[in-house]
Amino acid sequence: HHAYLQLHERPAIFTALNADTMEIYTELVPFDAALAQRMSDRAVKVITATEAGDLLPRAFNDPTHFECRMCAWQDRCWRTKV
Repeated sequence: HHAYLQLHERPAIFTALNADTMEIYTELVPFDAALAQRMSDRAVKVITATEAGDLLPRAFNDPTHFECRMCAWQDRCWRTKV
């Protein structure tokens, strides 16, 4: 969790494996307090809305937007209420 990085002087290390080539990628990720706070606030907003049964506003206004088409929740997000 990004917020825990503030407890250490050293940055976190992000590691990914390319499944096609088996190449390992690593990157040092420094702590960003503002980003950590924004993401924490966002998580609280999502959890609060979910517990209340609310659907948050869509990120895009068109279901054919490329990010909407790749989203696993597209059907629920664009479903018409009956």
